[in-house]
Amino acid sequence: MSRPSVAVVGAGAFGVRHLAAYRSLGVPVRALVEPDAATRQRVAVEYGVPQTYASVADLLAAAPPDAASVCVPGPAHRPVAVDLLTAGVPVLVEKPLAATVTDAAAIVAVAERTGVLCQPGHILRYSAPHRALHDAVRAGRLGDVLAVSSRRDRPRTLSRLFPREHPALLTAVHDIDLALWYAGAPVVEVRAAARTRPGSANPVLVWAELRHANDVVSSIRNSYLLPEHTPNHTSDLVEVYGTDGVAHVDLGHPTLLVQGEPTEAPDWLLSPVDGGGALAAELRHFLGQVDGTEPTAVVPLVDGLHVVRVAEAVVDSATAGGAVRRIPPSPHL
Repeated sequence: MSRPSVAVVGAGAFGVRHLAAYRSLGVPVRALVEPDAATRQRVAVEYGVPQTYASVADLLAAAPPDAASVCVPGPAHRPVAVDLLTAGVPVLVEKPLAATVTDAAAIVAVAERTGVLCQPGHILRYSAPHRALHDAVRAGRLGDVLAVSSRRDRPRTLSRLFPREHPALLTAVHDIDLALWYAGAPVVEVRAAARTRPGSANPVLVWAELRHANDVVSSIRNSYLLPEHTPNHTSDLVEVYGTDGVAHVDLGHPTLLVQGEPTEAPDWLLSPVDGGGALAAELRHFLGQVDGTEPTAVVPLVDGLHVVRVAEAVVDSATAGGAVRRIPPSPHL
């Protein structure tokens, strides 16, 4: 792999994970963009990033990188991604592609107009067990897919850490993307319900039923109801039902469980502390897309837009008491 000039935009939890993953690949990150000076300095020193900037404008004024990871909060995805794409910088945008359909469509429009790579950061498509399930489905081992079901339970901590973000656009994005990937067809109809608990402004339980263009049905369940210190990856399950069989990926049994105070289950699958796992595979593919050694997109940009469209329909349906929301076909899908 060549050694491109890479920038990471955002030094929060996901930005740090990207820094660790690039390091595991032997790819030095040249620049870190973070508006908070103390965080910028601390993270840059920890990961040996030589150049730091308070804004994307400052980064681009100095020298545009060869590629960039966009790891800022969802509402900021549009301005950051648009500025980088307009400057000719390929970007990997952490999920979701944007916080609204309008913003996601604007990012897609700029990427298409400029011809610059924009890769949605849907990490589970790079997870070894999820990819193996996808390979089995596409090889016809389950026959024709009839339904996809997924469950993702998280601790109540998420309601406190992300008080203004609806679960449909935070955690359920993963499950919407898996449904789209396994069903092999876009979603055309959504019906959803949501429930809250005392002290929570946003829902802590979201239940959605999706119908795809090929009549596959998908069920998505997300909750933020586990105790505060429950490890994040202890209750994830996705199942695929076909005419000839059933298969699933079950992350309900972590590789390592330390039942102390607090209980911990390190993430050895997606983004482990050493920077490997699915995130490293995702970044390796991104850099291969940048230099042309990976000609096929694992996550097409239009899928990133469609996932946001479905997530927004889930929010709308749940707010309307479960009213059906139909999603018109996209000319790209």
